[in-house]
Amino acid sequence: MTLRLALVSPMPPSRSGIADYSEALAGALRPLAEVTVIASAPPEFDPNIYDAVVYQMGNNPHHCFVYDLALRHPGTVVLHEGNLHHLIADMTVARGDWDSYLREVEHEGGAPALVHARRAKALEVGPDYEGLPMIRRLLERSKAVVVHSR
Repeated sequence: MTLRLALVSPMPPSRSGIADYSEALAGALRPLAEVTVIASAPPEFDPNIYDAVVYQMGNNPHHCFVYDLALRHPGTVVLHEGNLHHLIADMTVARGDWDSYLREVEHEGGAPALVHARRAKALEVGPDYEGLPMIRRLLERSKAVVVHSR
């Protein structure tokens, strides 16, 4: 029986090193598994037709659909970066959705982080990109996580 694998990632020509990595990975996996590449948000996604779903997660707007699918359909996340704050800001603040951003910040860092984020919303300070990695929700929802470094 062949392993059925969904690989969720931006792919070339997307300007992302992770897209290039994922293209090479898909090629290397094809002799071992039936690989379905999901390179954009599908209108419908049924993870139950796969034995495993692997999400290639980066910290830029190319990965918005990956993050969304990973939360809705937990699988294995390959975390290429230990900080996703810019991604979350792109998915919320850049779209004018401060309420969602504030909820995510509070979930990640509690009341002190929320105070800072409210000050950022008021343009008193910048977002705490370095101090608040914004990975907690993804880690909580994932079945497994693979990292590339310590």
